[in-house]
Amino acid sequence: MKTKLFFAATLLIASVACNKEECYECHYDGPNGEEVELEGEYCGDAAEDLENAGFVGPDSTVYVVHCGEH
Repeated sequence: MKTKLFFAATLLIASVACNKEECYECHYDGPNGEEVELEGEYCGDAAEDLENAGFVGPDSTVYVVHCGEH
């Protein structure tokens, strides 16, 4: 009985961990080469979309965004 409960608990924890999206802090390189941090964290598709689309600055310039360490 204890073995079955342990196995069920392990399976539940593994399934929850697999569904969690990875979240990242993101930044862009400003006009003078400085790193400008974006507020908050971006997770999963939101981080990927931000990297693909870029960040539109106050001067309407689109900056390349980097999230995480990749």
